[in-house]
Amino acid sequence: MAIITISRQAGSLGDEIGRETAQALSYDYIEKVQISESLSRLGFSLSDIDKFDEKKPSVWQSLSIQKELFAHFIRAAIYELAAKRNVVIVGRGGQAILRGIAGALHVRVIAPHHTRVRRLMEQRSYKENDAQRIIRQRDRDSTGYLSTYFDADSDDSNLYDLVINTRALTLKKCVEIVACAVQQDEIQMSSPPSTLLLDLALKHKAQAAILKVTGGGELVNLEMDEGVASLSGLVESSAAKNDCGKALMEIPGIKSVRNELGVRSENGRIF
Repeated sequence: MAIITISRQAGSLGDEIGRETAQALSYDYIEKVQISESLSRLGFSLSDIDKFDEKKPSVWQSLSIQKELFAHFIRAAIYELAAKRNVVIVGRGGQAILRGIAGALHVRVIAPHHTRVRRLMEQRSYKENDAQRIIRQRDRDSTGYLSTYFDADSDDSNLYDLVINTRALTLKKCVEIVACAVQQDEIQMSSPPSTLLLDLALKHKAQAAILKVTGGGELVNLEMDEGVASLSGLVESSAAKNDCGKALMEIPGIKSVRNELGVRSENGRIF
């Protein structure tokens, strides 16, 4: 029982390695389609998914509430999918979201720039200038995405258990390397309970719900323990306090809410 995340450079064969590894191990292959479906179920529109998914947000997007909602929703989606175990998750910051989670193997797939350009030209029939431009853009997006949402650097070796340079390795050999690595006892025998990952998913769903209610201007603290949500902090009105509790109870999986939010009065007193 394990989780594999694949971080990859454009043209490095990372997607292919993830797909073939999942097939070889009979794992579920999780990439854009499945993650977009999860985000859509959580209430994020398809148009907004295209704006934020593995993209560096614009200055305007960085200041929007949608950016904050996406940050919670992408974490919730990854945690929920990872809780199924025996999955290969490609991209989306999986290596940062699941950092420190036992039973996860984090793989980085890279290749020299000229190799990546050549592959895009062969695979997509791009002209060299177009391949160069696409790789530069995807590298910028990848760097900005990880930095913005996870305060992480894709080149930070501490994020990975295994780094594969595909310059001189065949796809088959790369799949064999990943499959061998994930079979190690340290990975297979250290999986956390699914309840931990599902609680993390619930927490981010709940934080998104609170954000929608308050607009992000309130000081709300949230704890989650096996489906029981505990709220503390301050909100501006009794209505906001009640709305936060109601919003959480509408989330499937939350069993109850301990609503200990304080309410500020106009003269600054707390009730």
